Amino acid sequence: MPRSGGAETLPEAQVQGVTPTEAQAQAATAFRDSTDAPPPGWTGPVFKLSRDYPRTPPTCAAPWLKRDVSFNDPKPDWEHGWKSYIQDVIDYVKQGQDPDLPDHVGWRVAVGGETRWFHVPWMAYDGERGREFVHGLTNELSTASSAFRDGGRGSGKHQLLGASPQNGIDPLFETWSVGMYNPCGAWSLGQVFPPSGEPATTRQDGRLLAKGLPFPPGTVVIKLLNSTADERLVPYLKGSTNWQVNGHRQTGPASYDTCERAVRRVHLVQIDLAVVDPRSPTRWVYSTLAYDGTLPGSSIWDRLRPLGVQWGSDPGTFPAVPSTASRSLRETILAPIGLPEHYGCERRLAGVVDQANSSCVSCHMGAYGAAPGSLNVQGQNVPAIFNFGDMCTQYNLGNKNYFSNYRYPAPYPSGQFDQAIPLDSSLQVAVAFAQYGVFRNPHNPQAQKVCPSPLAGEAAAIR
Repeated sequence: MPRSGGAETLPEAQVQGVTPTEAQAQAATAFRDSTDAPPPGWTGPVFKLSRDYPRTPPTCAAPWLKRDVSFNDPKPDWEHGWKSYIQDVIDYVKQGQDPDLPDHVGWRVAVGGETRWFHVPWMAYDGERGREFVHGLTNELSTASSAFRDGGRGSGKHQLLGASPQNGIDPLFETWSVGMYNPCGAWSLGQVFPPSGEPATTRQDGRLLAKGLPFPPGTVVIKLLNSTADERLVPYLKGSTNWQVNGHRQTGPASYDTCERAVRRVHLVQIDLAVVDPRSPTRWVYSTLAYDGTLPGSSIWDRLRPLGVQWGSDPGTFPAVPSTASRSLRETILAPIGLPEHYGCERRLAGVVDQANSSCVSCHMGAYGAAPGSLNVQGQNVPAIFNFGDMCTQYNLGNKNYFSNYRYPAPYPSGQFDQAIPLDSSLQVAVAFAQYGVFRNPHNPQAQKVCPSPLAGEAAAIR
């Protein structure tokens, strides 16, 4: 895997200040399947964490890397190259999957007798948002400490465009999602997260970096986003998936009890795709697929259409520059689509249930972590991914930094977070670093979780 020189590897399995028994409890917590457990008599699907990461760097088929596409064309065109590029990625991710992704099958991690998809550890520690037991979904939009602007997103709720009102109330829906990495990406995951569960780091040129990063070319990341909305309220969800999820108990059209869970149904609304491409100014290319039940076709995949492609944050476009100097988007291409869609900041790429004042690349580029075991506090020791003033509304230094392009292992461009560990665009790895910090600081007031995990007793030894 490509790395620059001067790196000193820190002890991989060293867990400071804990006994062997406590270390076992830590590892069990890191690689736990879910934050909850099936109730007695449960006969439905049960999620199993895919964590048998490759021990040597694998070779992954990546035909999209051979596509003749331009990353610097001032007038990029969806139909010339990029449509085929994204279709290559789609063809790869749907290999071996059931055409309709039924609840009893879910997402198959094995393809052709070999493990194709792997999960990130530590995402079953948070009792409020952590992985549930049916399909391993996490509450993507449940962020109790954040208040998002303009998109209405926060505390696990999001107003989905195109939804029908209920008794004069615009309904709010939760999104439950699961993300996975292919073998090339999973090799990096296995380096970052050894069997101890403690994130492994290296010291390079005076900076702390995560072991195994950057993700190598051939890496593919996929995330399935499922909404509690259904076709009665959002007609274009007709014919979507019908997965069970141990989600939050809904108390009204726009309210949820985020500490009490109940099994309910969710429906596929969006699939996010990301691949490493060394030709990109950020090393990454993103796309997002929207489900459209109005389309003809015999399967779920026939009714998923790409919204576009993005490989940079468009630093030459407002609000990264003043409106008087703003140019048209050059690193985002929007595909023709008729669904209700807000897109992202100034029509940068974002999905149906994504933050409207951000974008795919801009959001993920803010993936940084504090030193393992330290609490991650957005805006203090790691960048604020969403929650800063005037986001997308005016030109200022915050927006200039947020909507800029840089490549791993560059620090966040503000200069404020030079000690933060770059995590190569992986928000899931960033969540894992953050949850490890909470785990290691159980008595710190800032580390108190809104909802304790029902399985928290497994970690009692380390407390």
